[in-house]
Amino acid sequence: MYLKMASGGKLLMEWELVYPVGPNLAFHAGCTIGNNFYIHGGIEKKDSKIPTNRFYCLDSSMTWNEITSPTSPALSHHAAIELGNRYLVLVGGWTGKTRTSNVYVYDTEKKFWSFPTVTGFPEGGGLSSHTATHMDNGVILVIGREGGLRTQRKHGSGFLLHGSADNKQFTYSEYTQATASRSGHTANVAASTLFIIGGRDNELLEYKSSFKSVLTDSGSTEKFIEVAQKLKPVEKYPSGRKNHVTVTGKGALLIHGGETFDGKSKEPVGDMFILTAKPIKMYKVGTTDINRAGHVCGTVDGKIILHGGIGKGNLVYGDTHILTFHI
Repeated sequence: MYLKMASGGKLLMEWELVYPVGPNLAFHAGCTIGNNFYIHGGIEKKDSKIPTNRFYCLDSSMTWNEITSPTSPALSHHAAIELGNRYLVLVGGWTGKTRTSNVYVYDTEKKFWSFPTVTGFPEGGGLSSHTATHMDNGVILVIGREGGLRTQRKHGSGFLLHGSADNKQFTYSEYTQATASRSGHTANVAASTLFIIGGRDNELLEYKSSFKSVLTDSGSTEKFIEVAQKLKPVEKYPSGRKNHVTVTGKGALLIHGGETFDGKSKEPVGDMFILTAKPIKMYKVGTTDINRAGHVCGTVDGKIILHGGIGKGNLVYGDTHILTFHI
């Protein structure tokens, strides 16, 4: 699976298939803890309203192991984040009946789920297609869709989620900085800047300064800047998109896939961009033949992992790829 430079020059990157028959999931949540990449929930058919509780772990051998248990919650369109390099924390999501603001915690050492007490979220509301991002003070920033349990209202509300996996208590408070209404976006920190990308048919990029990065990975993500240096920045940002993925690098972000709002494609796209933080510039690397939306990305042993999502034929896929570089 190849990705060529937007200029048509030499090969820059290659998606290498490492596991062809993994879990067929889309709109699931993924998170790296230690040397393992965990995925949870999602849907198994396009447009399904019934989320699954399936739970898997990908180790450094690039093998998926199912670790689903009876207590694993059934969720889709939720967010996953790690705490203390031990706990997998799931925030919000669609339960099959409602959008919830609940928090679910999996202890990767003791291998069990817990269900903390959650307070502070607006009564009658819930979250889906939102994001959860580490802030430098240990608080989790939650941005994205929020509204009544049965409505599809979107607005720019953001929340700060405080809590402890050990104490099994979490509290939401309002995030006072205004953000644009978004759903199906990404939110990542690079070079002390929070970048909120996509989730709208306009205003592709929103950014806020004075955020401290908590990035610790030192593998393939270091090469984003090197790729960008071989390209010319775009003169105009691409169309808005949603349900893409963004991987944080050192001073740059990698953006892949999603569904565009420009009406040119009825299926997910395979576009790949790099966004540098200093200065803020976007580069189109090219178009992959891995067309995906609702997929997940993470890292295992410094390798960038892409799994699942909705792809060609609007089917839900289960293949797993790593991103390799030829620069």
